[in-house]
Amino acid sequence: MISVVIPAYNASKFIEPAIESILKQTFQEFEVIVVDDGSTDNTLEILKRYSEQDARVRVIQCEHGGLSRALNRGIGEAKYPWIARMDADDIALPERFQKQIDAAATNPHVVAWGTYAHHINSKGKILSLARSGTTTEKEFNDLRSNGHLVQLIHPTVLLKKEVLLKIGGYKTEFEPVEELELFDRMAEYGPTLAIPEPLLLYRVHSGSVSMQRFFFQRLLMRYVVARHRSRLAGHEELSFEQFLQDYQQQPLLSRLKRHLKTSGMFCYRKAGLSFGEGEYLQACFYLSLSAALNPGYSLARVWNQVFSPKTQRWLKPSNHNSQES
Repeated sequence: MISVVIPAYNASKFIEPAIESILKQTFQEFEVIVVDDGSTDNTLEILKRYSEQDARVRVIQCEHGGLSRALNRGIGEAKYPWIARMDADDIALPERFQKQIDAAATNPHVVAWGTYAHHINSKGKILSLARSGTTTEKEFNDLRSNGHLVQLIHPTVLLKKEVLLKIGGYKTEFEPVEELELFDRMAEYGPTLAIPEPLLLYRVHSGSVSMQRFFFQRLLMRYVVARHRSRLAGHEELSFEQFLQDYQQQPLLSRLKRHLKTSGMFCYRKAGLSFGEGEYLQACFYLSLSAALNPGYSLARVWNQVFSPKTQRWLKPSNHNSQES
């Protein structure tokens, strides 16, 4: 049984196809908990309509407090042993829950199951393939023991509620990398793996938190990695203040190189957004900037997300099923 937790803030534009994609799952043993995070549009009106039509849909209203608070509230209200994450602007493909539950039944010691995803634009057009996460326990253990973190695509994950409660849920101070920090703590209790198949349509747009706070996000990600490596070395818990002090004391040239690489990542995302919205000249401009600032990153991403044979296979129309009309 699954408790689907969806945080929603001013999500009226996309919330209906998101909920419809859950209700159309081939696995039907679930409840849907939508936490309205103080929306000021008509999101709440839409949610109440769904809750009146289907008893499995529950709506929780709260004052606007951010993603982590909304998620923790939903998890606290959940009845079932597995928590499925879902964002209010994404679309779950029909077999997502069934394949995740099957994987969980076969591997009960795994504490989190993610999947691959297709990036889509605001109109639902599929843009590229997002592959994130380890698919075997050996790969997971090798990465963790070598000081790397295992990232999953957040709105695809199925999380073991018992472990979530044991570690205290999401930490608000880590937004907008709350999921990476959570996965790091969950990984102390078991593997976090990904099903190597796109089972979600992941909407990307300029209003997303990851775009608005990109540089702060990268800084927090570096801290979570440094904290993990400090633990592996047997040191005391590395505080963010100590990390920041060490970070800022690094040589000027090192900081400049790091900033250029991060800027290249940001330009790559801007290129993807522009391309998705049909702004091709602007997309070429940002992609060129990205290639100049961080060629290793941008070229590898273009290959893996668009041109590799594996990606091309998944991007064929017969291999996906958008739920948007």
